[in-house]
Amino acid sequence: MPQRLLTRRRAYLRKYYAPRGAARALKGARPRAGELGSNGRPNGSHSPAALVAAAVREGLRKLWEEEREAHPQRSGVFYPSYIAHCLRKQYYTYTLGEEPTPETLAVFATGRGVHDAVAEALGAAASVRVASTEQEVTLNLDGVALSGRADVVLAEVGGRRVVVEVKSASRLPDSPYPHHVFQLQIYLSALGVEDGVLLYWDKRTGRLASFDVRRDPSYVGRAAERVRALMQHLASGAPPPREALLTGGLWECAHCPYRRECRPGLLPGIPEGSAVAVAEVDGALVDDSERRRAALAAAGVPGDAPPWRLTGEARERFLEAYYAEEALRLDGPGPLLARALRRPGGVRLVVVTSRPERLRAATEAELRGLGVAPDAFVMAPPGAEDDWRQRMLELLAEEYGIALVLDPDPWVRRAAERLGAEAPRPRGRAVILAQVLPARAF
Repeated sequence: MPQRLLTRRRAYLRKYYAPRGAARALKGARPRAGELGSNGRPNGSHSPAALVAAAVREGLRKLWEEEREAHPQRSGVFYPSYIAHCLRKQYYTYTLGEEPTPETLAVFATGRGVHDAVAEALGAAASVRVASTEQEVTLNLDGVALSGRADVVLAEVGGRRVVVEVKSASRLPDSPYPHHVFQLQIYLSALGVEDGVLLYWDKRTGRLASFDVRRDPSYVGRAAERVRALMQHLASGAPPPREALLTGGLWECAHCPYRRECRPGLLPGIPEGSAVAVAEVDGALVDDSERRRAALAAAGVPGDAPPWRLTGEARERFLEAYYAEEALRLDGPGPLLARALRRPGGVRLVVVTSRPERLRAATEAELRGLGVAPDAFVMAPPGAEDDWRQRMLELLAEEYGIALVLDPDPWVRRAAERLGAEAPRPRGRAVILAQVLPARAF
């Protein structure tokens, strides 16, 4: 793959991952020669608009640095808000330090404002009584400590003492995020409080979502295990495995400031800069239509029902039957199999599939029977998000030249086209139905 093509695609990815929303506004506030202000006149580097924007950036960075200086990193002391996140990212934070991006500063500023507003609102309400805000919390774990600050501790909520953790969000979740639950559990155990509330504030609409969280002592043991693992890697100087990649949390990779050091898209055995074809198995390399109809029948729904519309128990039964190893015998050659086999010489084949890891050996055997020998397999990790394959494709594009993408999901194909890759569309209704089906716990 020509170096200029790889460079062009990397430049696209840098643009694609550029901060959005408030972060982009902060980053983009710097006027350039020839840009027009709201009065239609060019902004100069010493215009009031330019000076105000520069002052905001300077002030935000100073406030962020003051926050870090007030809570410096200390040996044997870790943050509850960090410990549930990717351990490899935390390793880089301790070994390389933190350099705030415009997005980091925007999130910091927004979160600070939301926290203050919620604390003031609770203080003004007659139905609850605030005991403290930004309370220092420390949980000791066999010679190490988790130290942070609980947003709001309420002395009286329906006869109970409650810890409230406040989060700003671009959209409200249907359930609390696991890493937020982990953080709140540490505060509950440290304070000896049984009840907590995770409160999400939609920073676009002002809507709220709140979730009850009961103290679970098992989180203390899980936190201790993670702290010990991180300390071992810090002592040895070897970074931990790419945890966000292995657990399906690619949203962490997308916004991680250490992506250049971590290189989550670099695969063993495939050198940087190689030309690759990326393929899904179901709906592309194999025809899964018979297996899908059998799984729909097992779920008790009509055989022509769209699988991605299933919910609740019907979805669980479908996934269990669809990803059963014995069901793979129903598969046949897929509509894009011939395209994979006749890819240009020198183009490596990388399978990125929503099939769960437990089907790796069976999938390799199935593809061997079709004459396909991939250079790398990337199976769906537990908890893979709906857009997991799309995000994985974008990470691979940071390391390789993506020449061809074979996938039934139109969102993945659109991402491929943005990268300049060929992305043929599978033909036939049976294939189009085989959309994104994350394996979840199966």
